[in-house]
Amino acid sequence: MIGTPFDVLPYVRGIQMVLAKYEGYTKGKRRDADKLIRDEIIRASGRARAHIINVHDSSFKDGAIPIARAAKATCTEIDVLIEDVNKATTGMNHAFLSGNRSATNSDLKKLIKHDHDVIEMVTKSVNIANSAELAFNSGSEQAEIIKLIRQCQQMTTSCRGFFGSRATLLGGLRQKSKKKKE
Repeated sequence: MIGTPFDVLPYVRGIQMVLAKYEGYTKGKRRDADKLIRDEIIRASGRARAHIINVHDSSFKDGAIPIARAAKATCTEIDVLIEDVNKATTGMNHAFLSGNRSATNSDLKKLIKHDHDVIEMVTKSVNIANSAELAFNSGSEQAEIIKLIRQCQQMTTSCRGFFGSRATLLGGLRQKSKKKKE
């Protein structure tokens, strides 16, 4: 584990509830942990997309075009999130004899907390998408269904932005700080 595990233990345990193999960013397993997190975000996004695509297809067949349009926009946003995760930079190269600096305990704590929060957000998106599909299948009002679909889209957009800020955390590991000479 990292220096003071009690600070991040709740976040590690939270992630472990979803990813049994997750151990945090322990030495020698940092790339594996990074891959686990990214794979989970993609998997969960795919689940949300499956719910929304079901609503899209059924509403299109039923002639409920406003619902189908909202669902299509949400599917597009989910696809962009998945693409962002697939193409995002992976950090944690060893800094020995390079311009990179090593990850500190503080960096790893921030990254673990950030990963936990992203997984929570994408899980909320899945739950909202499930609620939208349930509302559609139970015959709820069109406005209510569209509202749920747009909430899923908004949560996905927020997740995308928050995941994007992960690059800033990892980017801090890329440059050694330059000390000023006086």
